[in-house]
Amino acid sequence: MNRTSAPRRAAGAALLLLGLLAGGLGGCAPAHIPMDPSPPLASVNQNAVVSAARSLTGVRYKWGGSSPQTGFDCSGFTWWTYRQLGISLPRISYEQYEVGQPVGRRDIRPGDLVFFRLPGNPKNLHVGIATERGTFIHSPSKGGRVREDPLDLPYWREQYVGARRVARTDG
Repeated sequence: MNRTSAPRRAAGAALLLLGLLAGGLGGCAPAHIPMDPSPPLASVNQNAVVSAARSLTGVRYKWGGSSPQTGFDCSGFTWWTYRQLGISLPRISYEQYEVGQPVGRRDIRPGDLVFFRLPGNPKNLHVGIATERGTFIHSPSKGGRVREDPLDLPYWREQYVGARRVARTDG
């Protein structure tokens, strides 16, 4: 055995281990690693959340967009809105679905994030911000603009998967 065989085997083993960690074993999904208990919710005025979201009505949709100047995708819209109020959210919708506290459908309050399953990848979630009118504000899809839609429209009712409270709302 020459001197380069051992380092090559070690490198190959490391690559194999990385592949197994990244892709799972035999097609299995990677294990879900539970996060630490949620920190206490920051306080924010629910009217401020809804007002901040409504102020963006009409901004165009842009996949991957996260500012009023470039446009928003759905999670960029919620990320930007809460960021303006000093609340930090993950940038991606399925990661936003992991933060805060779960809220039952009947307990949704203005400012809560509402999530909907979209076709395709199970991580493909659509997100918006609930209002006091039984509606939600969201950046819908390519060619669309930030708008307010009723939560009880048949399409949204059928696609609904849950809501999260990411801030304690005061008033």
